[in-house]
Amino acid sequence: MQRQGGDVATLQAQMESLRLELEARISGLEAERRTMVTAMEELRDDRATMRGRLLEARESQREAETARSRIAADYEILKDRVLKKRREQQRQAQQGMPARTGSAFASLDDIVSLGDPSVVRGGGLPRPEASTASRPPLPDRRQEREEEEVSSSRRPRPSEGERREE
Repeated sequence: MQRQGGDVATLQAQMESLRLELEARISGLEAERRTMVTAMEELRDDRATMRGRLLEARESQREAETARSRIAADYEILKDRVLKKRREQQRQAQQGMPARTGSAFASLDDIVSLGDPSVVRGGGLPRPEASTASRPPLPDRRQEREEEEVSSSRRPRPSEGERREE
């Protein structure tokens, strides 16, 4: 019986040793699990931050595209205005200037009469100061520009491939 008692004591000692070893392993695994849970939470936070940054970047890109299209529309409007103004000035210059050859002054009397507003220059044309005073006012183009801006902002945006072709 003593042998059995010794075997039992040995077995109990081995079991206690295994129990302590298992508890140590369990404790280590729990610590590792807590570390992994913390790492996962940090990764989730990082992912949420990156999603927010991505959304901000997309919004910023949309705003930049909108600004570019507005700038392009404004540029076209201004270019059209300048071209219209230039054409009008050319038309007025062609209508107001009779075809002349030679000197700008027909005679010495034209030079002397420059200071006298009652004198009409050679060719029967009134002085330019008098003709510009009776010119009608320019039409108001604000409503036309606003309608054009609205219609240009409703145009579909070109796709990425179409932009590269331009």
